[in-house]
Amino acid sequence: MNENIKVKVLVRKISVLTSLYRCETFLEDYFIHLSEINGLNQIEILLLHNDPQENEMKIINHWLPKMLFVRHIIIPEREGLYVTWNRGIMLSQGEYVTVWNVDDVRFPNSILQQAEAMDKHPEAAIAYGDIYITETYGKVGTTRTNAPLYNHKKEFFKSHCVSCFPMWRKSIHPAIGYFDEQFKCSADFDFQIRAALHYSFVKVDEPLGCYLEYQSTKLSFNGLQELENNIIYLRYGVYEKVNYFTVRFSLKKYKKNALLFYNEWYPFLEKQPFNLLYKVTHFLRGLMHSMIKQIKTKCIKVVLRGICRVFHQLFSLKRLDAKNKKK
Repeated sequence: MNENIKVKVLVRKISVLTSLYRCETFLEDYFIHLSEINGLNQIEILLLHNDPQENEMKIINHWLPKMLFVRHIIIPEREGLYVTWNRGIMLSQGEYVTVWNVDDVRFPNSILQQAEAMDKHPEAAIAYGDIYITETYGKVGTTRTNAPLYNHKKEFFKSHCVSCFPMWRKSIHPAIGYFDEQFKCSADFDFQIRAALHYSFVKVDEPLGCYLEYQSTKLSFNGLQELENNIIYLRYGVYEKVNYFTVRFSLKKYKKNALLFYNEWYPFLEKQPFNLLYKVTHFLRGLMHSMIKQIKTKCIKVVLRGICRVFHQLFSLKRLDAKNKKK
């Protein structure tokens, strides 16, 4: 009887990767939302736990006995998000792999509807959908993204369209590689483009969940996103989106022509999807946009400095008046 139970665990169809680090604030609610997910008999959850804390462990140990489909994997020291995702891919047992960040919320049917879309479209490598953007955890926001359908394929080479809840076939990794571990916040965008160069995608009809925006803990708020995106735009010839005033910092920090998987470097061999005429004309457009952005940034800095000077002068005058009154 025990052997039969083990077999059922091993044949779960979908692997969900959740990276954990300093997550106590969201962890209890994450498990509550997880318990409401449809199709749990087809799903395994990989909790990839970086540098566990005592309070986090208490919450997890409370829920684990109730959720036999959850695998808790302890990573003693903190590592990069995409290093953790690649670790999870290697450990995953499902035919399909997806991600669920602990501070975002998935709707109950989201995982199952993505898997069903993949079943119906065996030619598709990734199933994606719209999400709601919210500023309050657990509350459905009023802003719904409007991701393009895949027949607008060019947009998938320029913008991150698959949101924070992509689902992909594990079988595509030998062809396109894994998440580039040199990046801290944009490797999923780079992975999307590589997948789009080789395969089609499918969009599901219903929104998948809620993305928590405007949090200082988000990786996109650490100032690296523009630098990483510069490298991605250069790799694939998306010259209209490069910031040419910061690109030198990008090239110092990252390797444009190499990918880092499992702590080993591999040559970047993908062909750019755009022709020479497109790249030349859009290089000029990108240069113009970079100049405008630079001018706006400098203007904003000048205005802020002026405001600071005014406040400093007013504060100095008030202190001077106070001294004169004392005399």
